[in-house]
Amino acid sequence: MNPETLNMILKLREWDEEVEKQKFATLLSERRRIETCMKELEERFNFMPLSYKELSSEKLLILYSEIAYITEQLIEIKKIIEQINHELEKQRETYELAFKERKKIDQLYDRLITKLKLHREKVEETITSDTFISRIRGE
Repeated sequence: MNPETLNMILKLREWDEEVEKQKFATLLSERRRIETCMKELEERFNFMPLSYKELSSEKLLILYSEIAYITEQLIEIKKIIEQINHELEKQRETYELAFKERKKIDQLYDRLITKLKLHREKVEETITSDTFISRIRGE
């Protein structure tokens, strides 16, 4: 494998890692936003009047519809959070795989550099010996 190919693979992997990091950051911010929304709904639920003696049937109906709305919203938010957690787990696994692949590419790159150095040393030795032999023959 030549150095240009390895460099291209390495650059592509770095780009993929950056894209995955951006996805991960987006998921985390979405998760934070949804958790904030969930807290607001819970606060709204806690803010409802607990004294039912003074409530009329109309106010009880409004209270019931408010509870139903908040409950539905909380259920939807929990589903979304589960999906986000699932996606975050996928992203973590993808990042781990990318990290392993990058290590493999780095090892290949190191091996290539070592082979190139050895080849260069052999060529230099050959040139040196050819030069020495040509001088001896010339004398």
